[in-house]
Amino acid sequence: MFKRKQLSSVQIPGLIALNFFVGFVFWYGIEKIFLSSELNIGATGIAAIVALYIALTLILDVPASVIADRWGRKRMLVVAIICFILANIVLGASSTFVMYLLGTVFWALFAVSYNGTYEAILFDSLKEQQREKAFQKVDAWARLFFMVGIAISSMASGFLVDQLGLRSAYFLSIIPFVFALGTLLLVREPRVHHDDDVAEDVLKRGYITHLLHAFKSVRRSPQLLLVAFGMIILTFIQTPMYEFNQYVYIELFSVPTLVGIFGGLSGLMLAVGFLIAIKRTFNPRILLLLVGLAIIIFALLANNASLLFISFTMVSIAIIENGLQTQLQHATNSRTRASVTSAVLFAGNVLIVPFVVFFSFVAQNNSIWLAYLIEGGVVLALSLGYFIFTAKRKRST
Repeated sequence: MFKRKQLSSVQIPGLIALNFFVGFVFWYGIEKIFLSSELNIGATGIAAIVALYIALTLILDVPASVIADRWGRKRMLVVAIICFILANIVLGASSTFVMYLLGTVFWALFAVSYNGTYEAILFDSLKEQQREKAFQKVDAWARLFFMVGIAISSMASGFLVDQLGLRSAYFLSIIPFVFALGTLLLVREPRVHHDDDVAEDVLKRGYITHLLHAFKSVRRSPQLLLVAFGMIILTFIQTPMYEFNQYVYIELFSVPTLVGIFGGLSGLMLAVGFLIAIKRTFNPRILLLLVGLAIIIFALLANNASLLFISFTMVSIAIIENGLQTQLQHATNSRTRASVTSAVLFAGNVLIVPFVVFFSFVAQNNSIWLAYLIEGGVVLALSLGYFIFTAKRKRST
């Protein structure tokens, strides 16, 4: 009995610490430099890596979350961390493009095993303590620590590779994930909640029924459809910004140390956004419109002043993500939370693959600035549609 209470007291801090260690990845800040200098991979190759990563998450994300709902979220998190340790080994040892793609497979397995599962176990841990209304703030803290980990490791990466070489960033990233495994020993599986008879029946029938139920839940719920629309727009912002912003830094600052520092500062801006989200709530639809405009302006400037608009975009991404995730978790039930969360993200993953290929083609054959200008136009158009759609729904209710 004492042990159970003791574990309960460290459950939320343990999950937040887990997210910190998972964000502590040294190679995020220098990956594009590694690919170009060690493997001779340009924007088209990056697009192939991103497309493979997204395609795998597209195929496996919802099934992995179904397994997490049925098998246990803690066990799935252990699998996720082991997959990322393997990814670090393979990516760091890569001497060919094909080998890097293999490492990307493990990277994608980590993502599908971790993302929806982490949100689900965090929400249900709070729900077990009757604190689910605090999810928005706790989730913001967890994401803040995640981004602090990314910021510190990205800023350190430039200095590390100067001393130890580019491959060291991958192998050193194994260390924090070992700590992450240790942190999971402090976390326990939340009690199973019987808060939805339909979900309980789905669990009894099998995996396929569970999988179909996740998509039906999204299709039949106006609230989940609205969140899914917002998540699609967020995917169009995040993916090009996360995967290609190093090309902006490389164009502005050719020194690897500076590229790593500015990559870290981008992570720090995301952390600032989550800190703001702890203090107050913003309307995602207004911020999405502003982000679309910010991306267009930064692409048109195409100089050091663009960094101000990148910073605004990063801060806004964090606030929008926190708001949409909070809406999503409150709109689902405990028994199928991870799978429904992944189903909501499904549409964004479907649409972003061809867009990333197009984005990389423009970046390689024209300029990275033109690619971001097109992205800003797409985000602004989608955000305007989202704004009109949500405004009409509010008037009808």
